[in-house]
Amino acid sequence: MSLSLEHKVMQSLAQDTEQVTLMQKVQLFERALASTTGDDLQQILWLKSPSSEVWFDRRTNYTRSMACMSMVGYILGLGDRYVTYVTYKAMEVTGIEGNYRFTCERVLRLLRANRESLLAVLEAFVYDPVISWRLLEGTKRVPGEKHDVTRRKTLQEAPRIVRERVIDRIKHKLAGSEFGTGEVDVQEQIDRLVEQATLHENLCQCYIGWCPFW
Repeated sequence: MSLSLEHKVMQSLAQDTEQVTLMQKVQLFERALASTTGDDLQQILWLKSPSSEVWFDRRTNYTRSMACMSMVGYILGLGDRYVTYVTYKAMEVTGIEGNYRFTCERVLRLLRANRESLLAVLEAFVYDPVISWRLLEGTKRVPGEKHDVTRRKTLQEAPRIVRERVIDRIKHKLAGSEFGTGEVDVQEQIDRLVEQATLHENLCQCYIGWCPFW
């Protein structure tokens, strides 16, 4: 099984895929997908299972764990959260419509119901002094630079501003109000997230190391 077959197909069609327009990149991406079956993970789960019962359990566990990590990753802001051709072909016959969606809804409802506890844990992490030091890295004063009170005050406030933005963004996600159209229910929020996570326009722009074809 080649882990970079689709990427090689794209490179054979265009030498520098990073310099093409978005529309061209989408076309290259779709050409690469069409050149493969996309059933690698599906076949691995089947061929490595000693019985149909084990296969069924593994497929169910895979689908549910992916749904759980997708929702947790969404709340925390992890960048490699997406649903691709290979990943959903390894799910049930109905793809994301089944265990995946049901689990997403349950996990998101659970996160919403316990938002206060979750925010308390995240705030303790975000306000850790080590985080503040990291946010200030790269903004150290240059030797010989004239002392500037305004600049020093700005640098001191920068970590606080970033922390507030991070927490505020998470609050909006937990409330279902990050889409700019008011608060939405869990089902609509899942619909929008799945739509974003499966759009080829988004996937083709992902860092290639995240294996967006998968």
